[in-house]
Amino acid sequence: MSSLPPVIVISLPGSSRRARIQATFDEIGLPFEFHDAVNGAELSDETLARVDQNYAEKEWGHGLNKGEIGCAISHIQLYERMVEQGLEEAIILEDDAQPSESFMQTLREMLSALPKRAEIAFLHHGKAKSWPIKRGLPNGHKLVRYRYPSAKSRRCIISGRGYWLSQAGAQKLLELAYPIRMPADYLTGYIQRSHIHAYGVEPNLLLETDTPSEIDAVEKRQYGGHMN
Repeated sequence: MSSLPPVIVISLPGSSRRARIQATFDEIGLPFEFHDAVNGAELSDETLARVDQNYAEKEWGHGLNKGEIGCAISHIQLYERMVEQGLEEAIILEDDAQPSESFMQTLREMLSALPKRAEIAFLHHGKAKSWPIKRGLPNGHKLVRYRYPSAKSRRCIISGRGYWLSQAGAQKLLELAYPIRMPADYLTGYIQRSHIHAYGVEPNLLLETDTPSEIDAVEKRQYGGHMN
C-alpha cells in the first residue's frame, strides 16, 4: 500500500500534547491532521441536557462526566465527517497515542492484510476474545479477528486511543451514537451491540503513556461494576 488513509488526531486546542505528538509523528514520517476536540468543561446546558444519563447509570453503573461527553462527541464528529465527505476509511487517534517500534511498517502491513469485511481495526485495546486463526504481521505482531460476546455480555474492547475505521464502520457506530449515553471507547468496543466487524493488532501497536488524563482533569470519572 503506497499511501495511508487520512490520519486524524483528536486533540484539545492549545493542549500541550500537540507538540509532543507532532514531533513523534514527524520523526516516523506519519502525516496527519488535528481535529479540535470538544472541551467538556465548555459544554452548554442544552448539550448536557440531551445526554441520556439515566441510560448510562442503568447500563454501565455510572453516569458520564463532562470530559467523557466531550470525548464522545469528538469521536462521533469524525464518524459524521466520514459519512458526509464519503471517506472510505480513516485512522483515528487520540493525542496520547505513542507508536510502538516499527509502527509504520506494521501499520502498512496491517492495512494490506485487512479483509474487505473489516470495519474497525484496533491499534490499542484491552482484553478481547478472538478467533483462533491469526495472520502474522512484522515485528511479532498478529492481525486478529474479534468474536462477538453474547448480546447481554459486559465485555468490551476498552480503548479509544487509536483505530482504523471504514465507511461502513462509521455508519454502524453512528446508528448507536445518539443520544450520547456512553463513553467513546464503549461505542467502539461493545461490538456485540454495533455488530461491527472488528479486528485488531496484537500486541498493541500503540503504547500506554504516563500522560495525565485530560478527561479526568475536567471532572473525575466514576466507574461501575462492569469494569471489575
